[in-house]
Amino acid sequence: MRSLESTLKALWESARRAAEIIASLRQERQALLARVAGLEREIQQARTESAQARRQAAEHAQEGGVNFAGGERDLLAARVRELIAKLDAYL
Repeated sequence: MRSLESTLKALWESARRAAEIIASLRQERQALLARVAGLEREIQQARTESAQARRQAAEHAQEGGVNFAGGERDLLAARVRELIAKLDAYL
């Protein structure tokens, strides 16, 4: 009788631990699904922004404009001023 009782008690403990693990895994799954959904939203937003930036760059290029990065425009303007000054010096 005691052997059956101890076996049932051990089985009950195993079932309880399994239930706790299952509950924990379900919570973790929900958290991961929420994280995936958030990352998918971020990816979609990045794709939208990228497409918009490409569209704007294409429109700007069609208008004859040139895109310069960072301080490139200032460096080019300074170089043009130098060249103009040199040309003026020769004239």
